[in-house]
Amino acid sequence: MTPTSLTPPRALALAAASLAFVLSAAPARADVQRTIVAVGVATAKPTPQDRKSNDSIKAAVEAAEAQALPEAIREGHEYAEKLANAAGVTLGDLLTISNAPTSPYGPFGYQFGPFGPDQYCGNRSVPIVRREANGRRRVVGRRTRHVCIVPRQIVQQVTVTYAIAS
Repeated sequence: MTPTSLTPPRALALAAASLAFVLSAAPARADVQRTIVAVGVATAKPTPQDRKSNDSIKAAVEAAEAQALPEAIREGHEYAEKLANAAGVTLGDLLTISNAPTSPYGPFGYQFGPFGPDQYCGNRSVPIVRREANGRRRVVGRRTRHVCIVPRQIVQQVTVTYAIAS
């Protein structure tokens, strides 16, 4: 029997049986743990010793990440406490912590530098522009320059999940 050959009463009976099966397989509400989820964000400014050295910039970025991460965790914990107080419950144990971004648009990890993973220095091609006699601008060639780009700030974002104490 194909789905298109079901009469309305048979289709309704089949849907009801499917729903009953799904509901019987669902866990009972008594074993669901109540939780509070909060997000913490912190920033730090990388300050390399040598702004023209990839290794120095990479070390400064890693140091800024290490500085911002505990601050983000602390901020997430403080916000979870505020949520618990507002709800009239007590914050329990930390269940999970994640640094996966909550938005698909960022913040992204700075290990992906502008020239590749952990690459903050590289060659960039720039046009050579000349102005003609009639005032128009024209590209007459290209020049390659070695540049290093230091990120302005490093953002660390964490999501913390706490149990609600009974």
